[in-house]
Amino acid sequence: MDKDIVLEKIRQAAVLLYQNKEQDGITAVSDLLQVFQKMIQNLTEEQMKNCGNFTLLMMREILEAYQCQDIMGMADCLMEKATLFVQYVSGK
Repeated sequence: MDKDIVLEKIRQAAVLLYQNKEQDGITAVSDLLQVFQKMIQNLTEEQMKNCGNFTLLMMREILEAYQCQDIMGMADCLMEKATLFVQYVSGK
């Protein structure tokens, strides 16, 4: 998926969460989790060496927030870690 499209989906999901539109935001996060999973599966060995720990931290943080329905936690992780992850992976 195109970097700009993913970054826009992240931004839109975070806005929904920050605006307390919980159900729409949680649905958007669920969709993004699938996108992140595909991106992780497509990482090269070099990319995994360079960002593997960060990627695991990002996924753990967003999954924990998702499971607890921590709205601000999901939004913050999307805007910080997920955005950095997408920018790095897309900078092949």
